[in-house]
Amino acid sequence: MSATKTNILITGATGYIGGTVLERLLKHPKASTFEISTLVRSAEKAKVLKEQFGVNAVVGTHADFNKLAALAENADVVLSCADSDDLPAMEAIFKGIKSRFQKTGVKPILIHTSGTGLITDEAKGLYATDKIWHDSRPEEIESLPDDAFHRNVDLPIVNADKEGWVLGYVVLPSTIYGLATGRLFDTGLFNRRSAQIPLLIKLSIARGQAGMVGQGKPIWNSVHIDDNADFYLILFDAALEKREKIPHGREGFYYLENGEHTWYDLCKTIAKELHAKGASKTDEPTTFTDEELTRAVGNLAAANLALGSNSRARGEQARALGWKPKYTTADLFASIKAEVELSLKA
Repeated sequence: MSATKTNILITGATGYIGGTVLERLLKHPKASTFEISTLVRSAEKAKVLKEQFGVNAVVGTHADFNKLAALAENADVVLSCADSDDLPAMEAIFKGIKSRFQKTGVKPILIHTSGTGLITDEAKGLYATDKIWHDSRPEEIESLPDDAFHRNVDLPIVNADKEGWVLGYVVLPSTIYGLATGRLFDTGLFNRRSAQIPLLIKLSIARGQAGMVGQGKPIWNSVHIDDNADFYLILFDAALEKREKIPHGREGFYYLENGEHTWYDLCKTIAKELHAKGASKTDEPTTFTDEELTRAVGNLAAANLALGSNSRARGEQARALGWKPKYTTADLFASIKAEVELSLKA
C-alpha cells in the first residue's frame, strides 16, 4: 500500500453481494484514495464500470487465472465476493497475493465470502436443532469435517494465513434477503436479488403451489443485504487499520445474522403472497418432491442443504468489531411481497 493509494481487487463486483460492497467502497470517505479493480465477463459492464464509476474493469472470467493472479498481485486488499467454492480461482488469487508479499514483505488482506451453509445438517425439512455455532469459538469451526460445505476454500485461506503471507478473513452470511439498491444497480446491469428466496418462489410458481422441503421445521438465520454489505466495510476498515490485531486466520470467521426463521414460516409467507396473486392453489406450502428439487437445483443433496437444513449461528465477533445490524426477521417476511412480484414478472 502506497502512502496515498490503496489498491483493491473485488471479485463478483456485478453480483448481489459484490455489487453492494462495491457501492459502499465508492461512497467510502477515503474513496478518492482507492484504486479499485475487478474482472467481469461482459464488455458492456466493464465499460459502464470504467466510464461511470472509475473502476478498472478487466474483461475476463475467473477461469482466466493469469489475469486474476495479476490483478491480485497488484492489490493491497482482495475482496472475494464471487463463487464461495471456486478453489482454482482462489488458487490464482493466492498466486498473486503470495508474489506481492514476496516482493513487498507486507501481508495483503484477503476478505473471502463463505456462508453459513458451512454449518448445515441433513434435516431435510424434518426437524429443528438446538445446536448454535459461534464465530468467537474457532474450535467449533475446526470440529467440522474438511469436506463440509465451503471448507474446500475456507481451509486453504486459514492455512495461507498460518504460513504468514496473507491476512485471511472469512465472512459467513446466512440467508441474505432484500433487493440491492444504489447507483450501480440503477444501471440495470447488476444482480439485485439473492439466491435462496427467489429459488423457493421460482420453484413454487413452476408447480402452481407454494412449497417447502419436508415439513419446513429446520431453522436458519437471516441477514439483510444492507446490513451484510455494511459489515464488509467495517471489516475492510478494521483490517486496514488494525491488521493482525483483529481475529484472522483460524480465528477470523465472522457469521452475519440478525434473527431466525423456520423454513415453514418463510414458505408460508411466500404461499400467502402467491395465493393472493393467483399463483398458488392454496396459501399453505406443500412438500416439494425430490424430482422437483433435483430439477430446480440439479442435485438433491444440495437442494436439501440450501432449502431444508438447519443453520444457526451467532455473529459475536462481527458485533465486536462494531457491526450493528438494523433489520430483523420481521423485515425478512416483509421483503417477500416485492420478491414475489418480481418473480411473477420474470
